[in-house]
Amino acid sequence: MIRFATAIFLSAALFTTCRNVGRSPLVLESDIWVAIDSDSVRISDPAGSDSARPSLEFFSDGQLTGYTSCNSFFGNYTTWKADSIARIDITIEGITMALCPDNLIEHEYVDRLDRAFSYTVRDRRLSLRDSTGATLLLFVPASETHKSHR
Repeated sequence: MIRFATAIFLSAALFTTCRNVGRSPLVLESDIWVAIDSDSVRISDPAGSDSARPSLEFFSDGQLTGYTSCNSFFGNYTTWKADSIARIDITIEGITMALCPDNLIEHEYVDRLDRAFSYTVRDRRLSLRDSTGATLLLFVPASETHKSHR
């Protein structure tokens, strides 16, 4: 009986531990996030094409994928709380190499992702910030952008 109880306890502990491995403690996986312009950041195509808007999708296992407005990329991310600040570390591991002449949006977007230090999610808006607290990128859920065009 003791073996059975020990096996149940260890199985439950292992299940709980494995379930939390790689999970973000702060929910970002709710939708695909589409970059939008803000007062301090212009990220959209001057032609106004929504299909060219950069995007980002977080997965619960710490992986991410995205679109730069020309190329697709993949990588990983880690989030944690530090001094009541929601911290984030984003690493781009690979990116497609389509020719995108003079695509300044792509270069700026990848650079800003690399500099992300913290984030907030308020009113269905994701804001990535640098180490000084300045907004690097602002996102809305893709489901909201599609609704506005119907």
